[in-house]
Amino acid sequence: MALAGCVGDEDEPADDEGEEATDDDGEEMMDDEGDADDTELLSTDPAPEGEPLTEEEIQALIEAYDDQPFNDAQLEQEGEIRAHTPSHVWKWVSDETFIGLHFNAENPEDADMLNWIVIGQKGLFTEESQPSEEFTHFHQAVAEGWDDGHGGEEGDEGYWLTHIAVRDFEAPAWEVETGVDYEFMPTEPPEGSEGHDTGWETPHGDEGGLSTEDRDELLEIFDFEWTNEDQQEQEGHTPRHVWLDVTEDVYVFLHWDEPNPAEAEELWYYGIAKRGQFRSDDIPAGQDDDFTHFHLWEADSWEAGHGGQEPDQYGTWLVHHAVRDDFQKPFHDEDVEVGVDQEFMPTEPDE
Repeated sequence: MALAGCVGDEDEPADDEGEEATDDDGEEMMDDEGDADDTELLSTDPAPEGEPLTEEEIQALIEAYDDQPFNDAQLEQEGEIRAHTPSHVWKWVSDETFIGLHFNAENPEDADMLNWIVIGQKGLFTEESQPSEEFTHFHQAVAEGWDDGHGGEEGDEGYWLTHIAVRDFEAPAWEVETGVDYEFMPTEPPEGSEGHDTGWETPHGDEGGLSTEDRDELLEIFDFEWTNEDQQEQEGHTPRHVWLDVTEDVYVFLHWDEPNPAEAEELWYYGIAKRGQFRSDDIPAGQDDDFTHFHLWEADSWEAGHGGQEPDQYGTWLVHHAVRDDFQKPFHDEDVEVGVDQEFMPTEPDE
């Protein structure tokens, strides 16, 4: 098994000697030797298939993602639930960040498929304010219409957006592959432009963390369990995670701050998991810098599912996009930054 930096104590970094340490997830630090040779090889059959989103699930998601980071003039799609920005719905998860869903129809209420999950970071249209390269697109908070909000003038207030595709499809101007979409409608800020500010007032003033009611509503929707029962250690949940199957091969997940998601207060990560094998050629879109972690679908415990022992084992490759910057994990020297976490529990396949 090639496992570099498995999760240990949430407050204590792993020591350099590879000694075991466990946190309240029951997740265990393992050295490179591990105990894999002494255990039965599991996950030798494909991981459970997901299913496309149903009409009921899409409507439930639209109702749950009920915030509006943009002004009313950009809410161009009238629906029975409410007015929407074209193809998108949004949910604030902190004072500066929100998560979103980008559907395959202009009016989200008419959609029958999900195209991307989205993460937004409050800021300015400047080079200094662009968080990192996965945030390819800037959209103004206030504009005369949705199309008018793309990009902007230097210093405009708005949001930098990351799009992570949940399936392969053909967009109007490019071929989309499952994974972080580094080609999504790039809006280059003026070269060398300076300035970063998140203190400006949003159009609807609804930013902030998730409430208990928000969390519980999301937990009801994210109810897919793809691992075996031995890994569902937290009242039927895998530690810190809840899952929603959106295609046969892809699950969207929420990664929380508490081992039991039902007790969580903050969302830490938003991402996708794609079914595959513990092989480098199965990493989605060849994005080995982004899909850093592989997890077996069948294991004796959640901790035992990190990485694999053989390339023919089945599970999922995961990309974790942090939605906060005020927490630390033991595989980081400093606080995690908002963006794709390219240091998240790396599990390197042998081939």
